[in-house]
Amino acid sequence: MNIAIVIFSLVFLITLHELGHFLLAKKFDVKIHEFGIGIPPRVIGKKIGETIYSINALPLGGFVRMMGEDEKVKDKRSFSEKPVWQRAIILTAGVATSWILAMLIFTLVAFGWGVMRLEVGEGDFNEAFLVGRVTEESLITTMAKEGDLEFEGEKLTDPERLKEVFSENEKVTFQRGEESLTVEPISGLTARSLRFGITQPGHITKTQATGIGIALKGLVTGEGVPEWMEFGGPVMIGDMAVDALDRGMGDYLMFVGIIATILAFMNILPIPALDGGRLLFLGIEKVKGSPIPERVEQTANAIFFVLLITLMIAVTVRDIFNLF
Repeated sequence: MNIAIVIFSLVFLITLHELGHFLLAKKFDVKIHEFGIGIPPRVIGKKIGETIYSINALPLGGFVRMMGEDEKVKDKRSFSEKPVWQRAIILTAGVATSWILAMLIFTLVAFGWGVMRLEVGEGDFNEAFLVGRVTEESLITTMAKEGDLEFEGEKLTDPERLKEVFSENEKVTFQRGEESLTVEPISGLTARSLRFGITQPGHITKTQATGIGIALKGLVTGEGVPEWMEFGGPVMIGDMAVDALDRGMGDYLMFVGIIATILAFMNILPIPALDGGRLLFLGIEKVKGSPIPERVEQTANAIFFVLLITLMIAVTVRDIFNLF
């Protein structure tokens, strides 16, 4: 049941992402040949109007196939014939949809379950979020009971005193041995919960961009990717999702929000075959005043599509071996 819920959630995220492209393409009167869930071969397909709606064999992606998207077609309803600004909006619509969904999910988690924002020490990856409020069972209460927390020279061991401290301060910085620990409880129908929901995708995106920068620097300098930096594919994501679901619906929704944000971030990277790569070509077209040669764009998209699929397969195989 857990695995079925995870697969459904991933398909749901991808479908909403593609729905963003679909709706904006419809808005600008682009002819859509097919709206597909999953990667072909096609399992089920039904033509409604001028569009085929299909479910495909591999539930690891989705697509919207538009007239003139991969080749220039002289037709007023062709994607290639639309103004650059309309094409750019259509391409960014999927990312925008994923971001909006993530904001809604994070806001729901903060409203319904509460979140504790933790900052431990300094650095690029010193921030973490725990789902839940300050209760007798929460991690921060356990730390207090064990005498690990000190606030303004006071050793906290009483959970009731801990709750008083949080009621008097929006954000509390404790001393925990040689290390500082800042805790910000966020919960309920408050402005802070709403702010958390709106800003959290930005924080996650910044963390992802920083991580990629560190990894690329390590590869260029020959130092390699840091051991603590972990990359994974669908199998690893599924495993983490099941663990989150076991911890409760709040944790699972938080995880889904993170995946929605990462999906948006990865798609906007300026890599051919992704939305960001197509936006890059549009930017070049706008600057130079004419489109990039069709053959050049098609070749770049094909090469990087094969590379991305190969990388996904390699990472998936590695994740499967790591399970045993």
